Amino acid sequence: MRFLVVFVSLIAVASALNCYICNSLNQPECVTDFQKFNKICPVKSFGGQKAVKPVGCRVTRQYVNEESSIVRECAYSGEDVDRKSNKGSLGVSRVYSQCSEPICNSTGSSFHFFTAAVLIALYKLFA
Repeated sequence: MRFLVVFVSLIAVASALNCYICNSLNQPECVTDFQKFNKICPVKSFGGQKAVKPVGCRVTRQYVNEESSIVRECAYSGEDVDRKSNKGSLGVSRVYSQCSEPICNSTGSSFHFFTAAVLIALYKLFA
């Protein structure tokens, strides 16, 4: 019986989804030093549904007039998107990315990786 409890516990931990969870308005290090916010996404209940499991990780960059903030969180609905724009009220805009792999909400986009790869290729080509 003890073996069964340990086995089920290991399966539950192995299937858990980790994401970076922070908000730069309350935690300024969420912008660049977000690795310390690596947490297991909890199962939540909301919208009349109970025990909703996370489906991915999300990072949202919000711009309000001249100020910006970053929110890294677990996603409970939606699908993988990269840099999707969402306009709010006057002076408010959001750009978010969602991914389904563990701790994939670091940069918010594969664009940074692509840009770095192109710059390195250009450097090697002309250097």
